[in-house]
Amino acid sequence: MTSRPGRGTRTQRLMKALAAAAIPVAVLALSTPAHAGAQTLLYTNGFEGNQLNTWDHLTGGDAQAGFEVNTGTADTGQNNGWLRARQGWAREGTWAGIDGITRNSSCTARIWVRPQDTVEFALRVWDSKGNKLGETVPRLYPSTYYQSVATPAFSPQGNTNVFVEAVISSYDGTDRTVRIDGLAVDCTT
Repeated sequence: MTSRPGRGTRTQRLMKALAAAAIPVAVLALSTPAHAGAQTLLYTNGFEGNQLNTWDHLTGGDAQAGFEVNTGTADTGQNNGWLRARQGWAREGTWAGIDGITRNSSCTARIWVRPQDTVEFALRVWDSKGNKLGETVPRLYPSTYYQSVATPAFSPQGNTNVFVEAVISSYDGTDRTVRIDGLAVDCTT
């Protein structure tokens, strides 16, 4: 088989055509997100600055809840929250804006907790109508370090604002205290 000047053999022409087609495919691959279902950090609140003002606290019985500012007890930053109960319950919560998600997104709420005593600690997520979207209730043991507590994945069901609360209780007269810091809500879109 002879080749025409400047055109090469049939195999060479095929290789050039494949190479030319590969360039647009490579450009397209580079401009497309790495994968669908990317993890996105949508909301954080570490009790710092104006974030402290978004937390509210409720108590029942003899329980207490509050904030520590510049005391050196925070996991990160300068401030943290705390909950204490002996004969009652205490909770601190805040609204988390999770704009930019789809109805089919999957989210997880996480907070850092430092238990002073053995305690059942609840982390719950609610929608604005009072429907519970997610919850975890692990038993925590005294620690000198903060540990991460996260809910199982939950569907935000189209909500772009969810209420996240940390709750403890004690009804046997045993004093139970936890510090909390660094709330985050992550969603997969």
